[in-house]
Amino acid sequence: MKMDKAVEADVEAISEEIKQLRADIERIIGLLGQTARHGGDEAYRQAREASERAWNEAKSTAGDVVNRIETKPLQSAIAAFGIGLILGLLFGSRR
Repeated sequence: MKMDKAVEADVEAISEEIKQLRADIERIIGLLGQTARHGGDEAYRQAREASERAWNEAKSTAGDVVNRIETKPLQSAIAAFGIGLILGLLFGSRR
């Protein structure tokens, strides 16, 4: 049961990161729109298409991660723990 809560927490964290990524991409699209209005409609169209491709790829990658976590929750939890441990050792305070 404890692993299930950890996996749920990881999935929730990923979901929050995806929401933040979407907000960031929307801000970028807005900035690109401003730039394109100054540079022309063609530049805007190209920038918009590039942003949409990036967003679609991010959604696809996030979907793949969620599917992997759902199909192999124990291995995902162990991997998340290992990564967290390594990052903690790398970035932890040294006294």
